[in-house]
Amino acid sequence: MFYKITAITMTILFAFTINVLSQNKYVGLKSCIACHKGEKGKMVYESWLKTKHSQAFNTLKSEKSKEIAKRMNLKSDPTEALECLKCHATGYFPDEQMSPSNKKEDGVTCEACHGPGSAYRNKHGKDKKEEGLKLGLIIGKNDEKICKKCHNQESPTFVGFNYKKDWEKVKH
Repeated sequence: MFYKITAITMTILFAFTINVLSQNKYVGLKSCIACHKGEKGKMVYESWLKTKHSQAFNTLKSEKSKEIAKRMNLKSDPTEALECLKCHATGYFPDEQMSPSNKKEDGVTCEACHGPGSAYRNKHGKDKKEEGLKLGLIIGKNDEKICKKCHNQESPTFVGFNYKKDWEKVKH
């Protein structure tokens, strides 16, 4: 009986481990800017810095955000509340996996739109685009559904979303 229980337990743990390891993890902004900064990186990082996405986490520190959190009866500060972090930081939706290098303070980063990068971060680019896509890289064209994960009526500050118009503010 003991061996049967041990075998079942080991099988469950093995299956769980394989499942967790097979999921891509969010690795954070530093992994992206290594290649996507400056002229060589086509100024992608610098373009992102000019967007509200780069400041999304910082907005949670405001008095307005604290008032909203209070109205929503949140149990914690907006900078800690998962209800806020899921859209103001990358990697905080349920079931998403993060590496320690992923920092909420970076706001809404590359991986929010392009997918968690642990598997593709070193395997995409000019000559390896197809390999990156197979490993989870998302290069969306007219992929409004990615944006609408956050830009929707569930947000307490939602004032509407126009994909064509709003895409112009973040495209690169």
